[in-house]
Amino acid sequence: MKIGICKLCKNQKELRISHVVPRSVFKRALKGFNFGLILDHKYNNNKVVNTQDQWATYLLCAECEHQLNIRYEKYSLGALRGEMRGVKHQEKSDYLQIVNIDQKRLILYVISILWRALESDHRVFKELNDLEISEQIKEHLRLSIYNNILPRTQFFSVRISKLATTIDEFKDLSLSFITNFSFKADTRGFVRSLIIMDGHSFEIFFHTTPNSRLTGLGILKTNKKILKIPRIEAFSIPELNQSLMRMLGTGKK
Repeated sequence: MKIGICKLCKNQKELRISHVVPRSVFKRALKGFNFGLILDHKYNNNKVVNTQDQWATYLLCAECEHQLNIRYEKYSLGALRGEMRGVKHQEKSDYLQIVNIDQKRLILYVISILWRALESDHRVFKELNDLEISEQIKEHLRLSIYNNILPRTQFFSVRISKLATTIDEFKDLSLSFITNFSFKADTRGFVRSLIIMDGHSFEIFFHTTPNSRLTGLGILKTNKKILKIPRIEAFSIPELNQSLMRMLGTGKK
């Protein structure tokens, strides 16, 4: 048992071992494979490694952990996996169409994962701390998540894409790779944060100018009930390409 200040509600309580990436995502990534599916950028030279470390630390109290699970995680994972009642998946030629989906909850789900990574003291998130993101931004994200309200959307956009591949060795896999967050400047004037998990690519674009906008497939919009998620080739993602090629070269272990 550890008593401390919960990062979300800011009250002194008994803290839980909290996952940044949902536990069920880690279970799906590791289940049934005899090789690792966790991509560790910094500590394992961009290798896909087999690990039982699920990047969890003391972070939240039991009440806040439960609220995040009920409000965002359970719904978003169910909706994206096609397991949520009333949410329908429709396969199209070049994208997946999801009908009757609450995109506000999806946005807050993605934002909550980024926020937890920013607040975590686990070693894999050290590079996020090195970015020196302002306490004002982290507090704005915390309040949005805690109060179930969207952050100021004029400053960011969220995009979800579904991983696919034409590479024979990976066709039968769920492509449930997990990566740490990566950041880079986008040529269009955005700063892009990327995390890959549960067969999807999740991108958060921070706008360098408040009036800039992103449009297209996969961009989440709170006033829409239909989400069109593009399918993207996993090998086209620079953060995955090197590690996937290494796996093809060395074989499954």
